[in-house]
Amino acid sequence: MKTAIFALALLGSTASFAASPVEPADLYRISMTDAVAVSPDGSHVLFTRQQFDIQTDRRTAEWWLATVGKTGLTRQLLIPAQASASGVSWAPDGKHIAYVAAWLGKPQLWVMDLAEGVGKPITSGSIAPRAPQWSPDGTRIAFTARVEAPMPKIAGMPDKPAGATWAPDPRVISDFRYRTNDGGYIRAGADQLFVVSAAGSAPTQLTKGDSDQIEGSAEWAPDGQSLVYAAAVRPGNDRIAGETDLYRIAAAGGAPQQLTSIDGGEGKPSLSPDGQWLAWIGQPKTTKFYAQPGLYVRRVAGGDPVHLTAALDRPVNDFRWSRDGKALHVSYGDVGLYRVASIPATGGAAKLIVPQIGGTRLYLPSSGGDWDMAGDTHAFTTVEADRPAALGVMRAGKLIGKIDFNVGWRADKQIGALERLTWKAPDGLTIEGWLQYPPNFDPTKKYPVALEIHGGPNGDYGPYFSITHQLYAAAGYVVLWSNPRGSTGYGERFANGITPEYGGEYPGPDHDDLMAGMDEVLKRPWADAGNQFIGGGSGGGVLTTFAIGKTDRFNAAAALRPVTDWSIQALTSDLSALTLGNWVVGNPWDNRDLYWRRSTFSLIDKVKTPTLLITGEADFRTPIAQTEAYYQALQVRGVPAMMVRLPEANHGMGRPSQWLQSNLAVINWYNKFRK
Repeated sequence: MKTAIFALALLGSTASFAASPVEPADLYRISMTDAVAVSPDGSHVLFTRQQFDIQTDRRTAEWWLATVGKTGLTRQLLIPAQASASGVSWAPDGKHIAYVAAWLGKPQLWVMDLAEGVGKPITSGSIAPRAPQWSPDGTRIAFTARVEAPMPKIAGMPDKPAGATWAPDPRVISDFRYRTNDGGYIRAGADQLFVVSAAGSAPTQLTKGDSDQIEGSAEWAPDGQSLVYAAAVRPGNDRIAGETDLYRIAAAGGAPQQLTSIDGGEGKPSLSPDGQWLAWIGQPKTTKFYAQPGLYVRRVAGGDPVHLTAALDRPVNDFRWSRDGKALHVSYGDVGLYRVASIPATGGAAKLIVPQIGGTRLYLPSSGGDWDMAGDTHAFTTVEADRPAALGVMRAGKLIGKIDFNVGWRADKQIGALERLTWKAPDGLTIEGWLQYPPNFDPTKKYPVALEIHGGPNGDYGPYFSITHQLYAAAGYVVLWSNPRGSTGYGERFANGITPEYGGEYPGPDHDDLMAGMDEVLKRPWADAGNQFIGGGSGGGVLTTFAIGKTDRFNAAAALRPVTDWSIQALTSDLSALTLGNWVVGNPWDNRDLYWRRSTFSLIDKVKTPTLLITGEADFRTPIAQTEAYYQALQVRGVPAMMVRLPEANHGMGRPSQWLQSNLAVINWYNKFRK
């Protein structure tokens, strides 16, 4: 077994006498950097400071401007949180920015001259712009917006009299995909691509169609005469998981030109500086559990694409062309972290540029974060073990400086060490994990161990600050989290290790990896084998309910937003196409035995572990009916069980106070069964 203590976490050992452990109210006292954008000349960085407002119980974002000097960074507040600005984008001259903010009760597109520091709205229509992108000459801005259509109605209904009070209109649904976890029930209409003058004018709608015509944002061609974008417009596309193609359309309008027709997903297209090459992030169609996104390039004129990151064997998140077009800088997931590397445009070995980028989920230690570049200036969210992510800036491979809003908060907090460890799965595969120790940890005493499992299941955890796990640690628990099979960042085969093609079935080998991790931790003299706990959310909820159907070793369990019945999941989730096409291939009525065997509900008669279940009532990713059925079955069987329902919360578990209540509910549940 290999271990390593993260140096930042050891700052807790030198905290002042007045320092205190992390407490629930700290969620409203900390902040983090979440989005970064480097100016074209690399002299400035736009970045967000995200906080949780205790009065409104909402996440808020301020936009700050950092000036990159030779010896460090300076900062100034640019757009206050009250503006609720998003989608900030640099103009080519580096003197103006575009962003989206409300005006007259509707999101509109704004432009700010940085010398003046005052934004001015340039749209005023009924559509709500998002994802603005400047043209190369700085005279136009492209954006995406939804063009709404009338909601379908029941034919023959009489008109509602003026002043009458009727029940809300019914939702008339005829589409395969009719709601999303993030947006709720899909409004009638279609996402379209627009272009507007940067000086302000009536926007020009470029795309046409009754269904969504664009996915994400569009990218300008270097000559400013056209734009490239991804779209999911194949017939029956909503029944195919992740199927998108790339298109090109003239900036003046006209019929789109289809650039790719590969089965699978192609997204985030970008043209080389000379306009001759097209790059994108792609995921070829597969029936495997996981399709790993990679970076592809191809001549715009045609030809076979080249998979530039095939040898890297890591999931690609984003990329940028170098100014000379000879290389692409790629951000990718790697063993719980995100990194940036440079890869020759003609293919070749990756050269590491930014060693690590921090996750910005805050609630949980998930990898990810944000990164941007211009020339040799790279800005990114930092990796911090004892506080949320800060802004980091590198130039020519050296760290220029950081902007950390949590320095004062951290000085008053006592935070335990974070330790990396590895162990062997039953079949000999190496698994990586981390231990969060309580503050004032004493190795001569005994401590309960709480296993926390990440969701996905194709996701990952890393060495990051997590308010959830800090609260568990402050309550006296040593918290173990890890990346079992199915996790990303360890290669495509590892991520597909929970599929029959690689000798596994979800859930299955991942459970064995996790139990081996608990066994490894229990070898330590401070670990109390009589006080073991297990919990997790989403995919972690799946593995929690699976584990308690396989073993009675845990004192208590906490399953948040779990999948317990794959038949119900396949037909009620907003991921139906993915479930039916990749996760449990085939229809439930044709494969009843498979769906039942894979459902943790099939193990309900073996469960003896006291179980807490928590799910949002507006969760359309893992709808709450599965939680209700599992809870009721435990009640019928006489197993101690409690259900916590979060009103109006989706799969993200709702507003800050709702997340905190979820944390405290778990801690209280564990304490109830702690010996």
